[in-house]
Amino acid sequence: MINNNFCWIATWKATDRCNLRCAYCDPSIMKRANEAETINRFEALDRIALYKPRVLNISGGEPSLVKELPGLLARAKAVWNPFIRVVHNGTGPQKMAEAFPYIDRLVISVDGPGEVNAATRGISGDDVLGRIAALVNSSEPCPEIMINTVVTEKNIDTLKRFAAQIASISPRIGLGLAPVMPPESELSVIREPGGYGRFLNVFAEMKSAHGATTHDFDCLLRHKNFRKIQCYNQYFSIHFSSRGELFMCGASIGSQLRRTDRVYGKIFKKGGLKKAFTMLARAVNARLGRADFTCRNICGCESWFDMLLLGRDTEYAPIALRAFKGRLTDEDYTELETFVKKHINADFDVAKFKGMVEDL
Repeated sequence: MINNNFCWIATWKATDRCNLRCAYCDPSIMKRANEAETINRFEALDRIALYKPRVLNISGGEPSLVKELPGLLARAKAVWNPFIRVVHNGTGPQKMAEAFPYIDRLVISVDGPGEVNAATRGISGDDVLGRIAALVNSSEPCPEIMINTVVTEKNIDTLKRFAAQIASISPRIGLGLAPVMPPESELSVIREPGGYGRFLNVFAEMKSAHGATTHDFDCLLRHKNFRKIQCYNQYFSIHFSSRGELFMCGASIGSQLRRTDRVYGKIFKKGGLKKAFTMLARAVNARLGRADFTCRNICGCESWFDMLLLGRDTEYAPIALRAFKGRLTDEDYTELETFVKKHINADFDVAKFKGMVEDL
């Protein structure tokens, strides 16, 4: 472990610029696509390389706006060969064609057909699917494609048709369904009693229309209280700013104080003081060498990993675990077993976990 973290999964926010204004993003920390950024990203990548994460998630902003992306990903592959996952907003996947040889999985965010996606992300879902179809039907090789869809009250009734549209393009395109955050919001389909059952009925219909459909709602619903959760994957995940500045987790006080997006204002809004005390307690426990999984920031980041550490199956695990195949050593598995049995789950079956990774 490095700095009390396994560092298996790294997310690099390669840019703060974006050419869309999605309903889910914070506009106060997002720049326009034409704004200047003076960043030496190769130096940033060198800082990330010190941790040698097995999985490197490239996010933003919009990564396709980073002109040096092909060179950056080529260097990452040459230096430590991570599984590279790039998240894209669908405005032009072909713009990243030069980087395709180094991208293992291209995740494209689309919330539904036509105007459904336009309402949340500002671009027609049909237009995005058209670009994906052109990509899949091109003679040039392209990465594995996964479509990420945030399920809300606004789009749930259109999702079966959406799944059928994706299946008509290619049965190999994955479709992953994610709950809206926060889960108590008016848009959330699981806010009311019986909401999860309603979602599962829709999911079954989608699965019949497109077999490569999955979801991670179960990962969220393992929490009984969304305002104070136990997050285990924070000891396996690290985050980097565009300049390569390390953020261990959003629940870390050190990370929060290095951020500029109105951290002090956040402390004094509703629930902010409780979050501050939680972060202070975590900082103290870290100094004492104790594992503290407490978090007050509910999110879906790598939550599938928590389920496996707890010994529970989850829909999304096979897709996520493919990224680890061939990248974990016997020493990694031994260290994982020791940590998890001591701090998380005394009955953790590391042989089962290894089999799930290596047999995919």
